[in-house]
Amino acid sequence: MVKKLYPLVTVVLLLPLTLTAEVYRTVDEQGNVTYTDSPPADQNKVERVEIQPGPSAESISDTMERNRAIRKAMEEAQEKRLEKSTARKDRVSKAEQEVEEAEKQLTAMEELGDDDRQQLQGGKSYIRPEYFERVKKAQRELDEAKKRLKKIRGY
Repeated sequence: MVKKLYPLVTVVLLLPLTLTAEVYRTVDEQGNVTYTDSPPADQNKVERVEIQPGPSAESISDTMERNRAIRKAMEEAQEKRLEKSTARKDRVSKAEQEVEEAEKQLTAMEELGDDDRQQLQGGKSYIRPEYFERVKKAQRELDEAKKRLKKIRGY
């Protein structure tokens, strides 16, 4: 609403400047300065003040058009930043989920199952090499997921 009133307010404020024919400045004995549109008859020290004309309607229109273009460019830039920010947040969220899944997978792979032990004679057992390979692979996947997250976050 304020943006729509801006041109009207500008014209209303500039209108009196273009309609006023002359402005007079007077200084009384106490040094008080007064501005009027007609010269007072009882004052000796009267100066005519030249007022510069206000901007033309074309100039005002050009300025308003330029302001609209700037405002539009700012809004487009803001939208673009918002889209980039949203996309980045989505990538970070996805990478965080991948890290979380990799951590769960590692925890699951670290659990020793019945098939992970090989029984030896004499009641002894040892852990099969496949278990260590499985855990190592899950750890590598977790490390890679953390690297991707770190890269996306920009660290």
